[in-house]
Amino acid sequence: MNLRKLLNTKLLCSVLCLPLCTSLLSGCWDARELSELGITSGSAYDWEDNQWKATYQIINPSSGSSSMGGSGGGSTSSPPFITFTVKGKTIMEAIQKSNLTSIREMFPSHSRVTVIGDRLAKRGINPLLDIFLRKQDARETVYVFIHSGDAGDVLDQLMQLTKNQGAGIQLMIEQESKLLSYYPGIRMFELAMNLASESGCAAVPELMLTDSKIMDETSETGQTNLPSRLALGRLGVLKGDKMVGWLSQKEAFGLSFLTNTIKSAMIPFASRPQISEQLDSSYMIQKSTTIVQPRWARDHFIMDIHIKGSGVIHEIGSKVDLNNQAALAEMETSIENNILEVVEQSWKSVKKLNADVTGFAVRIHRSDKKRWRSIRQDKNWDTVFQNIEIRPHVHMDIERTGLSSKSFKSIQQD
Repeated sequence: MNLRKLLNTKLLCSVLCLPLCTSLLSGCWDARELSELGITSGSAYDWEDNQWKATYQIINPSSGSSSMGGSGGGSTSSPPFITFTVKGKTIMEAIQKSNLTSIREMFPSHSRVTVIGDRLAKRGINPLLDIFLRKQDARETVYVFIHSGDAGDVLDQLMQLTKNQGAGIQLMIEQESKLLSYYPGIRMFELAMNLASESGCAAVPELMLTDSKIMDETSETGQTNLPSRLALGRLGVLKGDKMVGWLSQKEAFGLSFLTNTIKSAMIPFASRPQISEQLDSSYMIQKSTTIVQPRWARDHFIMDIHIKGSGVIHEIGSKVDLNNQAALAEMETSIENNILEVVEQSWKSVKKLNADVTGFAVRIHRSDKKRWRSIRQDKNWDTVFQNIEIRPHVHMDIERTGLSSKSFKSIQQD
């Protein structure tokens, strides 16, 4: 009986304590309705009139399915996104001023891309990096691009096959990195890490407009071939937090080999280099690795760069028998020489800019810490970098030649 009373007493205490416990619970203190938020898909930053100029791209929820890639057959004059520009002495002042021009509070957590104007890039981007790493709702995983001109213009350009321009640009750089490997797509936190590393340099792809006209009306996207499109151009080189120059597409390709960022790439080559130097064939790299080994030689560093890969033949433009091992060996040599050419050309341009986007400083630090401490103490890395000698060694294997062992040209002539 005493046990039953004890259990009843405990049960009664539990029931009485339950309301007290629930009173300690609270709702989401920062809860906001979706209808009050402006979902940001992209941002752009420029320096104009000695102040920050920020452009934001907000997804337009009232835009229905349209001919820009929606599955429905209807159309609407409402654009899939809207953009607005604000200015301020600091970035946060510009952001706060956005509340004066928009009925919705900006919500940047779903942002995909950030574009930096070249004027701002040449001035310095440290404040921009700081706010992306410091602000709680900023997204440091956005892809970063540089635009030669007013970066805000890029966010006004509509894209076909997608209504979310920010997602479209993200897909474009990810697809390029996967299929072509010309440009190393870089996110905001990776940019910060590279600039804070021993090299103190980074490479950022250029996002450009193929024409001066901006296609910013939904009716214009109904054309089958837009006169102006968004495209990837050169590769911007940053040293410290400032842009110091550009690398061409070919030079950017060579840098991808130097930095081991090749995932897949197409190499044009001469199938019969002894007869003609015309680039009449194509080789698809499917696997590629680059190993960089620094070593000190008397008064300078030598970087032994071992590039190895394998792939398949996609195109043959001369009369050649692919069952002939000597012919395959000749083609492999031709492919290797073409890769050597783009690597050496890229190195010459990087050396001219005196910016270690190759990451050689990081490798030297890891392999020769004592000498690196001396370099840091003497603050003469720029001189050491200029004296570096690279010795690239390329080995490419042709694993498959496709469905035919002969080129179509040789069949025609048989």
